[in-house]
Amino acid sequence: MKFIHTADLHLDSPFLGLKNNGLPDELWEKVHQSTFDSFKRIIDGAIEQQVDFVLLVGDLFDREERSVAADAFLINQLNRLKDHEIEAFVSFGNHDYSTADPASFGYPANTQVFGNQVETKRYPLHDGTVVAINGFSFDKQWITQPVIQEYPQAVSDATWNIGMLHGSLSSLNSPEANYAPFTLSELQEKGYDYWALGHIHKRQSLNAQGTINYSGNTQGRHINESGEKGYLLVQNEGQQLTTTFKPTAPIIWEKVTMSLADLSTDQLAASMLEKIADLKYSKLHFIRIELTSDTNVDPAILNRINNGDLLDELQELNTDKWQQLKCWITSVEAPQVSDVVYSTIDQKYFNQAREATLNDDVFNQVLKDFSKQPAFIKDEVSQADAKHEIYDQAGTILQENVVNPDDVEEDSK
Repeated sequence: MKFIHTADLHLDSPFLGLKNNGLPDELWEKVHQSTFDSFKRIIDGAIEQQVDFVLLVGDLFDREERSVAADAFLINQLNRLKDHEIEAFVSFGNHDYSTADPASFGYPANTQVFGNQVETKRYPLHDGTVVAINGFSFDKQWITQPVIQEYPQAVSDATWNIGMLHGSLSSLNSPEANYAPFTLSELQEKGYDYWALGHIHKRQSLNAQGTINYSGNTQGRHINESGEKGYLLVQNEGQQLTTTFKPTAPIIWEKVTMSLADLSTDQLAASMLEKIADLKYSKLHFIRIELTSDTNVDPAILNRINNGDLLDELQELNTDKWQQLKCWITSVEAPQVSDVVYSTIDQKYFNQAREATLNDDVFNQVLKDFSKQPAFIKDEVSQADAKHEIYDQAGTILQENVVNPDDVEEDSK
């Protein structure tokens, strides 16, 4: 048996956070096409690997109201599988939830779509073995009940038992608990040979055997979805299943660290691009530059970073060189300012004030203001990494603007 596990295609993702990022038109087209290109490469892989079937575990589309172009593209790719006698099993997730009759989608005969109730689909392979695949599709955006409890136990009259589940590990006070929560023990108790999970965009395995897996999304959409993206190729070696990751994403997000000590501060933007050229990317990268410094940074440089002037200059230079560099710079992060103790300012009290101001209670209160913002903004600011970056940058700006009375007295002379 050989199959592909993939999820979270987010076809036709709007990439709203990038559209106004000063991208050249040709580069923007590559961004917009990236989710389609990655999925096409997955289907290419299915055909080249001659797999028995493909599992598509939710969020095939970025939103419930899928575009005509995305729908037509998916059908075209499913037909390519049909032409090579490869079955496709589809479940919908929290982004593309649906209550429509699966027959109304117009998918080819090789495509089996799971309904809103957990069900089992049996599929005989060419060698006579039988695979029992269990799954369901979201009927609304949030499902807080543990649907895992409705999954049946593994059956003995199937050679392989597989579960498809778009959802998250349940945890106390977690926003992810809105998405068909489950526990690892609940998955294991079903006795399945493999769990194909979707919803979490970071590729990861939840057990030591590597048979309970999130395949991750197929194309990163922002800096917190960095690294290679693609699909998992699953095949048996006797009674054991093994997985191999296959990259397909045409664009890779990455954080690049640079020390200000290694850069020319007089020609900072040009110097940074030279460092990027030294990386010699072989495929297109979207990067965040994280600057570091072992000493206090010139306030003028910090100001250029924080007000966006440095990024504007970088992107102006990047516009003419992105094809050569295979890179686009999306953001620049300021160095963290080391503690500075002034003779009239007690650093301890500054730190206490910073901790009182930059904490989870304040952050969660601010988040309420984002409730009506587009999903990509809410997703971005809700990330743990994003929260810490906001704390760090806010702390940097606060400390940068602390006035040293000695400096004021000096300036007045």
